[in-house]
Amino acid sequence: MQETASLSRIRPGRNPREFFDEAEMNELAESIRSYGVLQPILVRPAEEAGRYVIIAGERRYRAAKAVFGDDYEVPIVVKDFGDDDAEAVALIENVHRAQMSIAEEARAAMRLLYRNRNAREETARQLGWSPQKLDSRLALTACSETVLKALTERKILVGHAELLAGVPPATQDSVLKGILDHNVSVVVLKAQLGKFARKLADAIFDTHQCNGCPHNSAMQAGLFGESLGEGYCQHPTHFDELTTQVVEAKAARLKDEYPVVKIVRKEDGFQPLHLTAEGDLGVGAEQYESCKGCQSFGCSVSNMPGSYGEVTASLCFDATCNSKEVAARRKAEREAREATTGLASTLQASKNHGTKVTARSKHPTPSNQTPPRLLQYRVEQWRRWVANALMAQGERNRRALIALTLAGDGDQLSASHYGEAVGKITKTSKTTGGSFKSLLEESDGFQADHIDALMKAITASAAFGVDQVNLEVLLNYLEIEEEQCFRLSHAFLALFTKSELESLAEELELKKALGTQFKKLREGKREDFINGLLGVKGATYEGLVPRVMRYPRKKFQCSGGSGASEGARGAATDPALAKDPQAVEG
Repeated sequence: MQETASLSRIRPGRNPREFFDEAEMNELAESIRSYGVLQPILVRPAEEAGRYVIIAGERRYRAAKAVFGDDYEVPIVVKDFGDDDAEAVALIENVHRAQMSIAEEARAAMRLLYRNRNAREETARQLGWSPQKLDSRLALTACSETVLKALTERKILVGHAELLAGVPPATQDSVLKGILDHNVSVVVLKAQLGKFARKLADAIFDTHQCNGCPHNSAMQAGLFGESLGEGYCQHPTHFDELTTQVVEAKAARLKDEYPVVKIVRKEDGFQPLHLTAEGDLGVGAEQYESCKGCQSFGCSVSNMPGSYGEVTASLCFDATCNSKEVAARRKAEREAREATTGLASTLQASKNHGTKVTARSKHPTPSNQTPPRLLQYRVEQWRRWVANALMAQGERNRRALIALTLAGDGDQLSASHYGEAVGKITKTSKTTGGSFKSLLEESDGFQADHIDALMKAITASAAFGVDQVNLEVLLNYLEIEEEQCFRLSHAFLALFTKSELESLAEELELKKALGTQFKKLREGKREDFINGLLGVKGATYEGLVPRVMRYPRKKFQCSGGSGASEGARGAATDPALAKDPQAVEG
């Protein structure tokens, strides 16, 4: 005899079915009104005696209660299951029954798989599914809760959910809102998502990490009826992040190569200005070599679709300067042509008169914008040169001190540098700060034979306090010769990028001296390039001074006096103010 129980003794359990369609429930209620509940409800004993918890059949329970009330006797099948077994049976029973949404099936399959400790074959067997169907349902759990809810409530189609499964969860809900607001079809959604997806074939990063990624379209292509097909990354933000990492790493490696390395993005609207020696927009061969040492010379690294990681070299990032150099080259060529035309006429006339004519052409002197790091280094070296020369040229030292005092520029004397000089001259600790009385007492104790050097050091300390304008005045006044002060060194060349080193090598004719070896050094590591430039066989390095280290010569008006007779002694070095003898050599 069929066992029954009143609805008042039965309560719902954990039901994998979350959505009860109103129309379907009304239809079921009408059937129960006419024929009653024909299919028994599967229940298990509750903790309270005589009461039961539903395992499967909540739809029939709800419909019967709506039609007949709590006293209705419903047929039941009682199974004495624990909580875990009851949920497993509920999952299987509900999946086997019709009308359960695919989203509910997906959640149910995921829970059952968890209970089976990830045993996929056993889970598929219990559900009566093929392994492929199980995988396709599990793949739908990549959808956000909002998307699965919309699928359960029949607001979207399975195709919508399948396409959204490959989209990042943070994006799914906003896309879903657009689908619902504008009634977007599956076909249109597929086309729209395709526009934002990235082609894995364009990736410059290692795509092996993408093989098991849920955002790889290949994952959906093998499981769903609707997908973008294989070969797409549906997480454009992550794709762009990985791409940017590779591009930035590539750009970082190029920092040793060029003064300017620009990463170009689509939104930049960047238009490269190619620097060339020849052609309508060429700057000329000499100027082109000089431009390689300019702070505005460099390259770009693409971070744009279709050209990720591509490097465009030999670019100028100062359009105004480039235009001036192009115009200067054109002017020089035009004047040369005019001179040649005029020369032909003059030569003919000279034949008639028996005179000799020499052709002259004027070419613009190559120039560039020196990078700030080199300008800073240069000024530091100039200050040391001036300090050493002031220590060596006693008469001019005193005259310079007179001028500083008369100009009211005593504050340009560097107390810190003078203090160090005092310490070195007197072989005591650095002397700065303190009261006038204490410093006077200390000064009064210095040996008499140190006084002359200490007085010279006062003026020499101004080399570290004056501005660059007055520093250049002192360079000219002391008639310092760069050849006596500067030596090409590793410390100096280490300030240069490889393109700047190439320009410098051209200027100093080291490129020519290296011959075929130069190209190999240029293409190698910067450290090897530097060592190669310093080790050119047969090269004469003494007196080899690049333009960047020379100071501007200005005529110095001397009123007379013994100071002018000392001559140029800028190479003299005094240990009092030259902290590092190598620094004086550049």
